[in-house]
Amino acid sequence: MEKLGPYLLGPNDENQGIYTGDAKELAKAIPDESVDLIFTDPPYSKEFLPLYGWLAKEAFRILKPSGFLLAMCGQLYLNQIFKMMDRHLDYFWKYEVGLSGWAAGVVWPQGNTSVNIVVRSKPILAYSKGLALPRTSTLSLFYGSGGDKRFHKWGQDVVSTRYYIDCFSAPGDLVIDPFVGGGTTPCACILINRNWLAFEINPEMAELARQRVAQTQPPLFVPEPQQLELSV
Repeated sequence: MEKLGPYLLGPNDENQGIYTGDAKELAKAIPDESVDLIFTDPPYSKEFLPLYGWLAKEAFRILKPSGFLLAMCGQLYLNQIFKMMDRHLDYFWKYEVGLSGWAAGVVWPQGNTSVNIVVRSKPILAYSKGLALPRTSTLSLFYGSGGDKRFHKWGQDVVSTRYYIDCFSAPGDLVIDPFVGGGTTPCACILINRNWLAFEINPEMAELARQRVAQTQPPLFVPEPQQLELSV
């Protein structure tokens, strides 16, 4: 079983891979420049905004040179998130995961309850440690299978998560999710042969994620890495 510092990496077997605790404390044991990709979905409300600054700063420490951080976010405080992340990493692109039907969200800008915005996409901010490129061409807008709320009230779908992890890492790379929630990132990693490590502060949610991951089986034949051919 592979290790990273004191942590046993996934697959999840007897709690290996998903660790319960505050990511800000658990991440201190991750060695410098040991991670290929961070893919995560922090909480979006205003009280948690400082997590994006911490995430970018910690990413600069633990990512390998040319490694990437991909972080989902809401759009109410996008300008503040950009400022915090720009201090530590190099901006690459703002991707969007398309939402449709029941998966669409509603927000009230500036607290105005009479006028709302129906949200049809979710940003994924891509930042790198130094100038870098993903492994292949990428789609700026990707429609997955819609948000998956079976395992977490803010859960994301495996399809879009798998797509972007595939584009920004290679088989055997190490992917970390500091805010794993219902376990979407580990499940996506299992499907495309990535090593992974995840943290979750809620013990009940962490256990649910472990159970979900334990039931996720890798394919008999791992598909070739995603390649996008574009005609101009």
